[in-house]
Amino acid sequence: MCIAAPAQIVEIKDNVATVDFGGVRQQAKLDLVSDVDVGRYVLVHSGYAIEVLSDQEAQESLEAWDELLKIMDEEGTEKENNQ
Repeated sequence: MCIAAPAQIVEIKDNVATVDFGGVRQQAKLDLVSDVDVGRYVLVHSGYAIEVLSDQEAQESLEAWDELLKIMDEEGTEKENNQ
């Protein structure tokens, strides 16, 4: 399964952005989106920004990711305790 993740643009050079996934930075090509600036949030999939998010969409997406990571962490802890 492939998932697009929200990331904030911290730098743009030519048509490539450096994006931040909560402290982890990577490069994302901007070929598929327009109207991007430093500080905006984008969905990144396979090294490409595929959608520019509004502030509200970015906040909702980040909250959903936080919840998902929390659940995954709890399940991992529960698994370790049962071994």
